[in-house]
Amino acid sequence: MNFECLAGQPETRARLTRTLMNGKLSHAVLLTGPAGSGKRSWGRALAQAILCRNRGEKGACLNCEDCRLFNSGNHPDYSHIQPAGRAIKIDQIRSLRERFYLRSRVKVCLIEQAETMTGEASSSLLKILEDPPPGLHFILLAEKPRLLYDTILSRCQRYTLQPLGFQDLTDILVSRYNISHETAAVLARISKGLPGYAAALAENGAASERIEEARTLAINLVSGKDSARQLLAWASSLAERVDLLTFLELFCLIFRGCLQEKLGRNDDLFSEQGRIIAGTDDVTPQCLEDIVILVNDVANQIKTTNVNRRLLLEKMLILTQRRLQRCQK
Repeated sequence: MNFECLAGQPETRARLTRTLMNGKLSHAVLLTGPAGSGKRSWGRALAQAILCRNRGEKGACLNCEDCRLFNSGNHPDYSHIQPAGRAIKIDQIRSLRERFYLRSRVKVCLIEQAETMTGEASSSLLKILEDPPPGLHFILLAEKPRLLYDTILSRCQRYTLQPLGFQDLTDILVSRYNISHETAAVLARISKGLPGYAAALAENGAASERIEEARTLAINLVSGKDSARQLLAWASSLAERVDLLTFLELFCLIFRGCLQEKLGRNDDLFSEQGRIIAGTDDVTPQCLEDIVILVNDVANQIKTTNVNRRLLLEKMLILTQRRLQRCQK
């Protein structure tokens, strides 16, 4: 993997390329950004570029012996540390010292969720950074860099990954995952520009089916087609799904699209989602806004509390149908 294989981040790409080509890469690099922003991919691409003997402006050459070893997961001078349970322990950092002080042209260690290092592990890492052997580079990935020791932060070159633009991410999803533009646009929207999150949704091949399922439920609620018993069955089925939060985001997106359409706002994606529901002429913008707020509130409760999912979803669906029926009388 090299920088050309990665999505967006033109500022990070330019800075990393310039730093590598000028031979001014620090012994410690910190990549920060929200979950799903691509920190692991960028970290691995940087690690491979450091190890590559023929790197250029695109990063690693992908063809040399070092690149082949790296891509096979067998490079002797590359280490990858992740939390052992909830934290990175001191033994994980100590185990690196023997390897790092062996003679070698260059060595790289990628540390995921670096902010989870225990105090002892952080102190052990700091000792290495205070007097690093030649050719050693640490790449730290952190969602919450403020939790790292200030003394570690001060020794890092820092790069922040930003969410991608809506259209950029849509185009990337279409080209890489062979999905329709509409499906890609929906995934780009609900992922909030985070390529890792969007890719996870696109990779399992069920994105179109999820969207269609959310549409079906929304249409049934608007038309009043489903009985109370059927709504309870929907709630029971949804409560067991591991992708419930994603489904609720899709479901909410549809009603937000209806609202945008009612308000005459020019947004191709929201308008497309709004037009899929027939028979909403009598539904007011206030009614649609109330439903959006309700669904968002349910999603937040599921995300942050140990609530009874089935009962909460039953209430959400029944209230949604009642509000829609009241608006259409």
